[in-house]
Amino acid sequence: MNNKKPALILLTLLFSAFAIITLLAFLAKTTNDKKNGFKRKLLTTVLKTQKQLTFPSAIGEIIGSEAEAIYFQGSTPYLVHQTSPALDALKTITLPIAPILRTNSNIRMLLNGRHIYISNRNLPGMLDYHLDSGTIASYKLEKFYGKETNLAKDQFIIRTTKDPAFIKINLKNKHSTIEDRFSESNGAGAFATDGSLYYDSTTHLVCYTYFYQNGFICMDTNLNLKLTARTIDTLTRREVKVAHVGSSYTMQQPPRFVNTLGAVAAGNLFLQSMLQADNEYPLDFTENTVIDIYGLIDGSYKGSFYIPPYKGKKTYQFHVIDKTLYAIYGKTVVMYDLGFIPDL
Repeated sequence: MNNKKPALILLTLLFSAFAIITLLAFLAKTTNDKKNGFKRKLLTTVLKTQKQLTFPSAIGEIIGSEAEAIYFQGSTPYLVHQTSPALDALKTITLPIAPILRTNSNIRMLLNGRHIYISNRNLPGMLDYHLDSGTIASYKLEKFYGKETNLAKDQFIIRTTKDPAFIKINLKNKHSTIEDRFSESNGAGAFATDGSLYYDSTTHLVCYTYFYQNGFICMDTNLNLKLTARTIDTLTRREVKVAHVGSSYTMQQPPRFVNTLGAVAAGNLFLQSMLQADNEYPLDFTENTVIDIYGLIDGSYKGSFYIPPYKGKKTYQFHVIDKTLYAIYGKTVVMYDLGFIPDL
């Protein structure tokens, strides 16, 4: 009898532990105490993985694509990785940039045709590297900027940092500069309205999304405002506190993100939301990257989906090409099928 008693106690403890774990998992899936006042329409629960490719070093972001190649920004300002759209092959290109032209680490690369543009916001300026000839041209810009997007060969729209405004520039024609007429000075620099800038080649619209507030705007390539749209969240108050230190601005405290990562393709905006919907399970929202889809023409909400984690990590950058989403997880790029979206 005494020998059976410890075994019975152990069995009871194991059963109790299992019951507690099951209850916690159930509560995580069913309880959403924090209401944000909106709901999501999930188009699918799980994205279908098509393929994955691991690179020799961490990937920054996708630079751009051609019919038979996709280019990725490497771990240094002078490293570019090239692969096929099916992730079948891998080639590494080291840009032969002379020390006198070298930029610092705060750069972004953009592809247009056979040109890789290296944007250095801190100079401010851009380098133009030709993939075929290997030649490099250097251009100095007159205003400091924090965002850029490429429209065509040598043509960009930038967003300046001091008294933020959108400006269209031509690297080879400084006299063709155009500045928007709708940006307003807020006396707080670029922090309060910080966000991301995109160009959609299907609609020829430039889209700007906000990090700390609801909504996004679209303009044509001549900086005429075409759309002011709301995102599905209900956060209308911008919770950004900025301090003026000397001649510059700084954040008083970390603000609350509303939206972060994004991509545009075929007239659609794919935007990562940082706010949980009232009809979402907390565990689903926490473990996955939530993407909301909007139309760039009318701002309509089309639905949402999750980008799953890879080996326990969330994606920190993604890009949409045709019906494929490329998500970057450190050294690994994973392809997902977006065939469930009808108008891609």
